[in-house]
This record gives sequence, C-alpha cells and structure tokens, in this order.
Amino acid sequence: MNGRLQERWDAVIFDFDGVLCDSNDLKGEAFATLYADEGPAVQDAIRAYHRDNGGMPRREKLARFERDILGRALDEDRLDRMVAGFAAAVEEAVIACAEIPGATDFLTTHAGRPALFIISATPHEEMLRIAERRGMTDRFVSVHGSPPSKAETAAMLIARHNLRTDRVAFVGDAVQDYAAASALNLHFVGVRDADGRHPFPDGTLTIADLHELPAALATL
Repeated sequence: MNGRLQERWDAVIFDFDGVLCDSNDLKGEAFATLYADEGPAVQDAIRAYHRDNGGMPRREKLARFERDILGRALDEDRLDRMVAGFAAAVEEAVIACAEIPGATDFLTTHAGRPALFIISATPHEEMLRIAERRGMTDRFVSVHGSPPSKAETAAMLIARHNLRTDRVAFVGDAVQDYAAASALNLHFVGVRDADGRHPFPDGTLTIADLHELPAALATL
C-alpha cells in the first residue's frame, strides 16, 4: 500500500484537531468553561456551536458566541482576555490528549513520501509548540497554524512545492477543511466524529479514523 500511495499522491494535508489529535471535545469544554457564569443552557449552545463549526479560528468563534448566542456587541478587550484564557486552558491538554486511532501508524509509515503537512486553525506558534511537544514535527514537511486561512496556506504550499492539485489530498473533519479543499480542487477525505457524524455533503468520502486512511486514499 505504501508504494501505491507514493505513486498516486504527491502530498497529504492534515487538519489537526479531530484528525490527528482527539482534542475537539476538550476544546469544546474549554469554551463552555469560559461561559460558566451564563448558565448551562448557554454552555450547551456553546458546545453545539463548537461541534458544528470545527476548523474556525478561536477568536472568530468567540466573537460569534458573543454576537450570535449572547447578543452582545463585540468588545475587543474582552475577546483578547477570552482568547488568552482559552489558550492557557487548552495547550497542555492538547499536548497530552490521545491521538486519533491510526495517526501514529500512518505518519510513521508514510512520512517523507508523499509529503505530509499540517494546516490548523490553531494559532501558528501554538501549533508549532504542540507538534514539537507531541514528537510529530519530523513527520511533516511543515506545520502551519492561523492566520492565514487554511485555503491560503494550502495554496501557498502548492505553489512553494510545485504540487499538482490532482495529486494532493486534504484530510479534515470540518466544513472549513472541505471548503479549503474545494476552493483549490483538492481531493478530500472527511473524518467522522465518535458518533459517526460529519458535516460534509452527501457522497463525501469519510473515514472513522486514520487506520482507514490508506484504503480511502487508494480509492481516489
């Protein structure tokens, strides 16, 4: 299978949370904790919004919580404090949390060919620290957080490495991942959550975890 993937693919781009690292729920709880004073109904709405809008930078997500769920005018100083509080709560937890099953096996088997990349909505310097602390950095050609957007980063990598878009796959679990892949005409593999749910259009190729990724890539 390794040889076949090398023949078919020049690069595979991964999102991080929910794709390589089982960190979506802990981030959802961290967001909810920021709103503990608002009561359980608001916290449940925060969790649901987080679950349905993966791949969105945290500042944008917090701004939407404030505006769409709580009906508040945006306060940039408050957003700054909440972003800092969220970062302090989650970084060590993400470093320590479990991987998505099959992640280490895939990365160990395929690191180097095809070229592997991470593109995450996590702030860039934080994403670099997490990848380093989890011992993942040497598996990837490069690791990228936000900003810029995922589509912008993917376009930069395609140009920098002279990649053919028909030989690049994007593996993600969020609508934003699918949108980035679609904008650049990349192949896409979606990762379902633990309950088997996913936010992608009918007919999208999806997998339960990364044990299934080699076979999925072989079908594209």
